[in-house]
Amino acid sequence: MTSPSTIPAVQVNHARKSFGDKVVLDDVSVQIMPGEIVSLIGPSGAGKSTLLRCMTLLDHFDAAEFLYGDLEVCQNDAHGKAIYKAEAERAARMRFGIVFQNYNLFPHYTVLKNVMDAPIVVQKRDPGEVEREARELLEKIGLEEHANKVPCELSGGQQQRVAIARALAMHPTVMYFDEATSALDPKLTADMQRLIRELAKEGMAVGIVTHEMGFAKLVSDRIAFLFDGEIAEEGPAEQVIDHPRDPRMQRFLSQAED
Repeated sequence: MTSPSTIPAVQVNHARKSFGDKVVLDDVSVQIMPGEIVSLIGPSGAGKSTLLRCMTLLDHFDAAEFLYGDLEVCQNDAHGKAIYKAEAERAARMRFGIVFQNYNLFPHYTVLKNVMDAPIVVQKRDPGEVEREARELLEKIGLEEHANKVPCELSGGQQQRVAIARALAMHPTVMYFDEATSALDPKLTADMQRLIRELAKEGMAVGIVTHEMGFAKLVSDRIAFLFDGEIAEEGPAEQVIDHPRDPRMQRFLSQAED
């Protein structure tokens, strides 16, 4: 029997996506193993956001083999077109969490209710059990004393941690971070790095979309560099950042330093 740790938590094979005549993703393949942190980097318009949107089912690939663990989310038909099944999409949504750049908290809910809402409403779990878990999560991220506040009473960094707790409350196997450090100061960025590392140590697969090269190098196990809808270079974080082989990656890094 195959050990779960040898199965990618999420994998996308030969993905294609176009908007009209514009090809946004062209034969892109990516996977994240349990306990692994993978960052997607690249210039604006490279396809990072589209790939993330498709992996979180906010959009669909035109063609791809796409799985969460052993769950097949879509497969190509005889004409090479991705076919999705509604039941598989519903099940897949239970396997990942995402922290958006603007956090998307419910402004009129308390911190505690923000964390508890989806497990109760979507997963139909016992409210008492959910509340216990939610309070444990808030304690883990250092916000237990803010449980009864609403988001506008918190700092940006605190709101981000609430968004992380809310995602974790759904028991995902994969966590995505969209520009996790773009609005954070150096200390909060270091805190975010530690938190992501802790999640990976506990077996979570983590996918990050970021423009912060220093953060990507420090936190990631692997980095995938997207350019014009293709993965131009992929490998261990230190190798990709410090010793890139692809000329496009070399140019991108030199411009990022300017």
